[in-house]
Amino acid sequence: MEVNRLYNQDCVAGMNAMAAGSVSLAFADPPFNIGYKYDVYEDQMAADEYLNWTRQWGAAVVRALKPNGTFWLANGDDFAAELKLIFQRELKLTCRSWVIWYYTFGVNCKYKFSRSHTHLFHFVKDRKDFTFNTEAIRV
Repeated sequence: MEVNRLYNQDCVAGMNAMAAGSVSLAFADPPFNIGYKYDVYEDQMAADEYLNWTRQWGAAVVRALKPNGTFWLANGDDFAAELKLIFQRELKLTCRSWVIWYYTFGVNCKYKFSRSHTHLFHFVKDRKDFTFNTEAIRV
């Protein structure tokens, strides 16, 4: 596979086609499994099915990461805790940060509080050997 290129394909098959240990940085913003009906996709699986699917693509991410690779995961409230545990306990990544991204746009809810944030997990493969470019992201 070429580097510095976008691929539009099944994420598990695509990552498994990459050389193991070849990715420095991965970012995933998977469906949140919150029951929304989109144009061509309904974001609703049974909980166990969703978690097992996460294990599949998560294992592909970990396989593709370099030994000092970094992985960021965006997710909503409903499965944040379970996904963190899958990546830490089962897939053996280290969580460096749990960031809450608050935003002022999005869906207004009629019968509950609006979802105005996303969880961002910062995982590394090696707890001591990883890249974090502090000056490049400082505001």
